[in-house]
Amino acid sequence: MRSVTLEVGLLAFEALLGEDDPDASHVPGRMSGALRFYLRERDAGRPGWKYPELLRDRRPGAEAKLELRVDEERWREFEAEAERQGVSVRQLAEHAAFYFAAELSAGRVTERILDDLD
Repeated sequence: MRSVTLEVGLLAFEALLGEDDPDASHVPGRMSGALRFYLRERDAGRPGWKYPELLRDRRPGAEAKLELRVDEERWREFEAEAERQGVSVRQLAEHAAFYFAAELSAGRVTERILDDLD
């Protein structure tokens, strides 16, 4: 495991926080889950997976710092994916947070978790 400090925009932070629980202590765990989920979805062919072209030149807004514990190999894979897509790790992490929150909202994350248990 590796400790990583990751800065994300406040909108991404709020997407991970969700509406149900105002306690932000679970956000780093959700961010770690978002990174894992995003990488697992690489070959799923879902629209919206790749970082959007129209956001490439966007300036970062206010930020929140997250302290994560992530698997070393998974982190290297995430860094490589950011490089492959031509964006920063922060940009891709924010995108992964939104992607994860959208999928969570749609119920697909629960579906995948249940599939993994079978």
